[in-house]
Amino acid sequence: MKNPILILTALEVERIAVEQYLNNIKPIVHPETGTDYTKGTYQCNGETLEVIVARTDQTNVNAAIETERAIAHFDPAYAFFAGVAGGLKDVKVGDIVIGRDVYAYERGKAEKNNFKPRPQFGASTYALERLAGQYAKSEAWKQTTEKLLNPEFAPIISTYTGTIASGEKVDDSIDSDLHQFLKQNASHALAIEMEGLGFLEVCRMRPLVKTLLLRGISDLVDDKGQMDGKGSQPYASANVAAFLFGLLEQLDYSNATIERTREEKLVEIMRKLYPGGLRDNQIWIAAGGDLSLINLGQSGKGQWVEAIRTLKLGGGGNINIDSLIETVAEEYGDNKDIKEIL
Repeated sequence: MKNPILILTALEVERIAVEQYLNNIKPIVHPETGTDYTKGTYQCNGETLEVIVARTDQTNVNAAIETERAIAHFDPAYAFFAGVAGGLKDVKVGDIVIGRDVYAYERGKAEKNNFKPRPQFGASTYALERLAGQYAKSEAWKQTTEKLLNPEFAPIISTYTGTIASGEKVDDSIDSDLHQFLKQNASHALAIEMEGLGFLEVCRMRPLVKTLLLRGISDLVDDKGQMDGKGSQPYASANVAAFLFGLLEQLDYSNATIERTREEKLVEIMRKLYPGGLRDNQIWIAAGGDLSLINLGQSGKGQWVEAIRTLKLGGGGNINIDSLIETVAEEYGDNKDIKEIL
């Protein structure tokens, strides 16, 4: 595989956990900004993979800046964000959360004595998310978790796929206004962190770069200080790094890998550029489509899968694949991935 794998972390403890898996490590510096990276290799299924590790520091803003810079410079085939998070629902310290999507909870309208949320969303690459879910059930991962277990924490490491809440605040108490807000408006979120939205928002503009958000649970909000004292951050960082490199073993890097069809690429592009579905920016109507012909009572991802399948069969209204791509190009004319399928 010619293009490298990019792994981003927010904290140095997470970066160190990732670098434990690499050989031939050397530091490299961005020629224009001076940003430092780690370059190494990883032997995987007979292939020598080139891996770039970058630390973004905390917050979605920093994550977005460093993700954009790294993707533009290294042109990776895969981009992962791996690190720790606080647990909100179902999870325990040491567990892994595969971030299917993020819920950005801070966007909204502030009124007198009221806040109306207008959440923003981001999504991992569907195929990677599904592959990660399959790996989580494998015997290989089960055997790995047995080696990772720490008696200071839970007797089992579980893996979940779902939504992660992302914002600029640390949730440090179940009695805080933030925690109560999340219970009311994002009760489905499994974890909370501060970088996933920035990462996935940048990756949205490069939808054919395969991307995945992975988190290891390091605390359950109210016990953060106690868990930090036990070493929960290094533990959770080691767990998520082990899952990530186990997942890399599941990917096919051979020359026999089947090239995705134009339609498959289009589904991935549309679900990232328009994660809310066909009504985002009225894109389907603008391209000549009829909303009444598609089931809108499903996720944005589901809408796009059905819509592109419908176009392939010649339906959808006064619209076809070419007219849809041309309409998207009017909005994202400089997008590398849109240009590729024009």
